[in-house]
Amino acid sequence: MKTLCAWCKTEMVAGENRADEPISHGICAACAQEILHLEREPLRTFLGRFHGPVLLVDADGRVITANQEGYAALRKAPEKTDGNLGGDVINCTHARKPGGCGKTVHCKTCTIRLSVNDTLLTGRAHVKVPAYMDLYQITGETTVRFLITTEKVGDTVLLRIDEAKPEDKE
Repeated sequence: MKTLCAWCKTEMVAGENRADEPISHGICAACAQEILHLEREPLRTFLGRFHGPVLLVDADGRVITANQEGYAALRKAPEKTDGNLGGDVINCTHARKPGGCGKTVHCKTCTIRLSVNDTLLTGRAHVKVPAYMDLYQITGETTVRFLITTEKVGDTVLLRIDEAKPEDKE
């Protein structure tokens, strides 16, 4: 099996390169070292090399920082994102309920929360996992379908939003 770094796409384990060969993802030592030793502003620069929105999340579910595409996808500036709980950052409808993000009955089944927590606990990456969230917007509640990827880096998780689109209402 071929293993690619989920962040820089470098092949990590050499092997036969057949077209039908399955591909697994991880994070290469160079990317992990760079992420672990950078401060916030250089970290944003590093995250900026990745395509698509990428957030760095801590064990409490707080967004540490993001790349520019991450802030653009969230439609929020760094000062409204960094240090805040993930549900608050993405405007999860349930984060607005008593108890807040991570403390409602809905949080126990949140695919994004479960994927981040599992990655933190086991070190196992999750690649393009479907997740559905009810998001609060000024015009009302909207259900959004996400595809997310998680990768453990030290005591944090890199969360990439591979896709986000509103669900069709029938």
